[in-house]
Amino acid sequence: MLDKLKPSSVWKYFGEICAIPHGSGNIGAISAYLQKFAEDRGLAYIAEPCGNVIIRKDATPGCESAPAIVLQGHMDMVAVKEDGCTKDMEKEGLDVAVSDDGQFVYAKGTSLGGDDGIALAYGLALLDADDIAHPAFELVATVDEETGMDGARELLATDVRGRRWLNLDSEDEGILLAGCAGGLTQMSTFSVTRDTVSGSLLRISVTGCRGGHSGTEIDKNRANAILILALLIREMNCGKMLQPLWISGGEKDNAIPTSAEMVLCVNEYERFEICRAFDSAERKLLATLRRQEPDLAFTLEETEDGGEHMIREGSYRVMSPASFEKVLDFLLLVPFGVSAMSEEPKGLVETSNNVGIIRTVGDTVVVDSSVRSMIALRKEQLGDKIALLTSLCGGIAERHSEYPGWEFRPESALRDTWVETYREVYGEEPLVKTIHAGLECGLIIEHMPETDAISFGPNIYDIHTTSERMEIASVERTWNLLVRLLAKLGGK
Repeated sequence: MLDKLKPSSVWKYFGEICAIPHGSGNIGAISAYLQKFAEDRGLAYIAEPCGNVIIRKDATPGCESAPAIVLQGHMDMVAVKEDGCTKDMEKEGLDVAVSDDGQFVYAKGTSLGGDDGIALAYGLALLDADDIAHPAFELVATVDEETGMDGARELLATDVRGRRWLNLDSEDEGILLAGCAGGLTQMSTFSVTRDTVSGSLLRISVTGCRGGHSGTEIDKNRANAILILALLIREMNCGKMLQPLWISGGEKDNAIPTSAEMVLCVNEYERFEICRAFDSAERKLLATLRRQEPDLAFTLEETEDGGEHMIREGSYRVMSPASFEKVLDFLLLVPFGVSAMSEEPKGLVETSNNVGIIRTVGDTVVVDSSVRSMIALRKEQLGDKIALLTSLCGGIAERHSEYPGWEFRPESALRDTWVETYREVYGEEPLVKTIHAGLECGLIIEHMPETDAISFGPNIYDIHTTSERMEIASVERTWNLLVRLLAKLGGK
């Protein structure tokens, strides 16, 4: 499927990467693949305790005196699939395809993982080539970027020789990133009391939201399915008749949720009243919300999925209305979307929050929120605000996966060389900017303050969703830019 695309070596390795399951937390196979790649070619490599793999290649003739270059990307992908897709993304590779118009590569029924499989594919193609000029070169493949930047956090500075850092984890060709937001995950846990009741089960679902990356799409007015489900439940106003077994939604804290659902137990009288309330709330909310989300849909249906909360058929342990009300209050009040815009540079999101996941774990309901900000103090303040709201609603707040921002560097020889190379290759001016999404460069520079870093990549659209697609021509243009840049950095 990919063998006719150019550059052939890049697409070859991208296809091999896609054939290996490599969702966050499931990087054993992709790590082993990278190590075998190095062994088969006699290249020196380091497998760090955290799972990072660093592969080295000596400089080509004439480039020996130039400082080393690091090309870096992450092994893991956000592994999401369409409703009804039967693929086991823990065990099966992706079904990669080319769009009918021949412009894009995508994966059938799932996310593609162009973020950040293309970085590894570029790196492997460079390591395998014998006709590309470059300084001493290292491919640094980090683990679990999408769930907390664990690999960058645990990277050992002594294992990396280069201090000129090319991060290939950007998705907009022609834009050079030279700074990014810092972030943290704020986890809110609510204990619920349970009662034993008899009846049948109904499932209320919210589907059809566009979703997207919680950094780059947070200002695109995309609805959050978890919060819409909370609005729907509140609008139904069923009070004590609402007795949920469980509630769930979202897959990753850094992805805007596309769907959410709740299962509840009802008797015959309650069934009639809840169905009537649902119909009324559906009509009212869809009339407004479909302007924002054209494919939004609400569903009320019978189910037998009682999960761990089924005692026996027809008998279930449900959340008491009073304890669930506290969860609902939190979801109706928690901030979502842009909190503040930047004053400098203008037009950039400064601070935001994404309510990314809600899940029921035993007798608790857990909500994960992804907080981002270009300003460390604002990040802390928004995290504290969510923690305070959690406490006021009777929950317990915990903070984890915090990472620093990447401050824009007034002077950067690496950035200047990239801009000069871009002009030569494209014949136009690039855009140099900072980004609201988090990148590993902030943590890298925290480990190695002397590092000069930039980030760029080909066009990838709708990352972290099942609509993800990568532009074929952009992959080739970015490859040509990378090859020319390495030669220039090597003194050629």
